[in-house]
Amino acid sequence: MKKKIGAMLNKMILDHTVKNLFVDNRTLVIEYEGLRKISSKRYVMVKDRQSGRRLIKELSGRRASFELDELAELAENGKLDLYIFANILSKRIIKRSRFHAPLQSVQFIDEKTRCKWRVTHTKNKNLTVVSEKMLFNHHITELSTVDSNFAISGRIESFHQMVPKTAEIIIQRRDVFRRYSFKLDLKEVGASQYEFEGILYPEKLKFDLVNNSRWDLYLQLSDDNGKLLNKMLINMQSFKEFFREEDRYLETIPTEKDFVFALYATMGGNSLALWYTDSAQFARTYNIAKGKSIFNQTCEAEPVHEKIVFFESFFGKNYSGNPKYIYEHMMNNPKYKDYTFVWSYSGENTDTIPGKRIIVNRESEDYYSYLAMAKYWVSNIVFPVQRKREGNVYLQTWHGTPLKRLGFDIDIVGPETLARENFYIESRNWDYLLSANRYSSEIFKRAFKFEKEMLEVGYPLNDIFYQNDLNSKVSSIKERLGIPADKKVILYAPTWRDNEMSGSWAHSFQLKFDLERYYEKLNDDYVLLLRMHHLISDALTIDEKYKDFVYDASKYEDIQELYIASDLLITDYSSVFFDYANSRRPILFYAYDYQEYKDNVRGFYLDMEEDLPGPVIQDDIQLLDAIMNIDDIHEQYKDKYQHFTDKYNYLDDENAAKRVVDRVFK
Repeated sequence: MKKKIGAMLNKMILDHTVKNLFVDNRTLVIEYEGLRKISSKRYVMVKDRQSGRRLIKELSGRRASFELDELAELAENGKLDLYIFANILSKRIIKRSRFHAPLQSVQFIDEKTRCKWRVTHTKNKNLTVVSEKMLFNHHITELSTVDSNFAISGRIESFHQMVPKTAEIIIQRRDVFRRYSFKLDLKEVGASQYEFEGILYPEKLKFDLVNNSRWDLYLQLSDDNGKLLNKMLINMQSFKEFFREEDRYLETIPTEKDFVFALYATMGGNSLALWYTDSAQFARTYNIAKGKSIFNQTCEAEPVHEKIVFFESFFGKNYSGNPKYIYEHMMNNPKYKDYTFVWSYSGENTDTIPGKRIIVNRESEDYYSYLAMAKYWVSNIVFPVQRKREGNVYLQTWHGTPLKRLGFDIDIVGPETLARENFYIESRNWDYLLSANRYSSEIFKRAFKFEKEMLEVGYPLNDIFYQNDLNSKVSSIKERLGIPADKKVILYAPTWRDNEMSGSWAHSFQLKFDLERYYEKLNDDYVLLLRMHHLISDALTIDEKYKDFVYDASKYEDIQELYIASDLLITDYSSVFFDYANSRRPILFYAYDYQEYKDNVRGFYLDMEEDLPGPVIQDDIQLLDAIMNIDDIHEQYKDKYQHFTDKYNYLDDENAAKRVVDRVFK
């Protein structure tokens, strides 16, 4: 009982978030949020992990400050852990400060103490400030383009009579660690003072360039025997002030193939990096950087508006998913008639979104202004900003019950593991995470390391299966797609594959069955409706010959409407079948690369051959045979199908949206 009371007191008095941590006038400033008002004093403690020595300051409002000189005296080479504590009834209660999203990779070079201060986190995501005594310091003095190359120059200072004889810049690709060396001209200009200059030739990287690849730049120094003296990320802290996000993009070189090399200063770390990407992606990212500046400016100028709700589904590409059905419930509820609804939408048909709403494009200034002002954020993936204001309420609805491993459950190295840290950072901002069932809740908590409120209430997007006017809705959908009313509909909705990539985040895809054979056997009774994953929908082309048989619905706004209009689902490792099972119609799993995907690409939470409500098929001839005998197969899997829906769809009805809205929008 005492332990429970102690834990409750600790949570009530010491729960906090480190909102910001920065150096100002050689003082480390720590800003907090989320602390409840109490009559007792709170204190901030910085503790050297090795010696146990500590500094303690009273928390003044929401801020504490430590001079760099006193921190350097505490540990000039070490790890400093942060705590908040209070003395309650002669007993000290204490809580470790946790790592928080915007603090990632923050570092500062202090020339007086000759220390580099870096904010990082432990394996358990506790906040730590690392101090490192520097052997050398450097300053970049010039960065420019010369023809199709980058010119760089700077100064080096040696702190311990170490004499560098050669200098080079190492450019290293982050994901595969391929590296290239560029020699610099180095000359001594004074006691322990050196200058360097050189040219960086992007053409030298050509054999390891892939779209959207990022490279870190290191300054490497060696002595006259070739022994390595020091290797350090090139620091841009003294190069210029980065008042706006877009200021971090320093120099660009366009290529003949409509790609661009961009040198930029990383966030927080202020280190120099190179990005190779297509021109369109660079323009989008640059606009996002400008948008973040607008977001920050709006945060300073505007309060949080209590009745603005900002919705986004799949990066604003369409009007769909849980955000759509939550919005429509609120739109039709008189309780929310005074609310302002803002939709992020870049689709072609704004009339798709009903009601009185404001529509903003993800690349517009209005997008970031409204995002900054809105109290409520509703998304099913991620927003482009990772800063959340005090008072914001972020509802993460997610977009499916997981079959494939997610986040920190992925063991196989690939793009998803590289994105894992970004999702961890994003998930620190989530106040609510929506779950369709108990199975999902357990996975989400672990895979996203989510510790706030899980809304295990079913998915609002599945309310559509239980509406009364389904037949008229199906007729309307078929008419909209141009599908003959007398034809049955096969919906093919495969996932994207981490291993089918033409660049870091560009994906390729080809249909893995003989379309001609399928056309000959099925054309009289069926149409084939293609719904490709949003990451690969642009990579598919279909011969005009099959236009009356194959319908590409990849850009159709809402896949839920395709579910109710179809008679059979074919998928593979996509989570779509969890939602489709509400239809009680047959499902086939065409997993032509099952063993490769299971062992080397992502891995699964379920045993596909034992747990799924339909057969796993690895051959396109067997798939065709299964389609032609679908009634027999559906009967064969009847009991397994019922067991599946009992386990995963038990919360789905027509009221999930209502349950979510009643809990979140108070």
